[in-house]
Amino acid sequence: MKYGFEDYNEYNVLKIPLLLVLVNLYLLKHFLIFVLPMISPIPVVKEFAHEQFSLALLFSGIPAALVIGGMFRRIPKTRSVIIRWIWQWGRLLLLSSLVMEVGFIILYVVLGFSKFNGVSLTFIYVDVVLTIFLLKSRRVRDVFAEFPELEKPPETKPAKS
Repeated sequence: MKYGFEDYNEYNVLKIPLLLVLVNLYLLKHFLIFVLPMISPIPVVKEFAHEQFSLALLFSGIPAALVIGGMFRRIPKTRSVIIRWIWQWGRLLLLSSLVMEVGFIILYVVLGFSKFNGVSLTFIYVDVVLTIFLLKSRRVRDVFAEFPELEKPPETKPAKS
């Protein structure tokens, strides 16, 4: 057996590791950067968010948002074919978010829309590390390979005549 009893949840599938949840939250950072100026009264935070915000980078977080939705719906009651498809392809969706983010950052720098700075370098570095993690981790691959079996509705006995 690859995994211990404690690695499985009540639905008899592998638990989602904390690092995978953190990867998802990291990939949603541009949604936070988008909302930050609206909720923060601190001028420095607003300025940082305005400098870092880009619609394309916001777009790169959409696949990760789909995977987060799949995490919340990873239960036997889920009949949605779309949620099951999202979960089945979750690893590739997360990888696509990372690739799009790096690609958009590089494209913005090359086209002159933004300057290469410490923040963009940090994002690229973390994205590369997370890409390697998602590609190499057997646990991540196994988690995305499992979805709880669909609950069968209780059988009703025919009425006796």
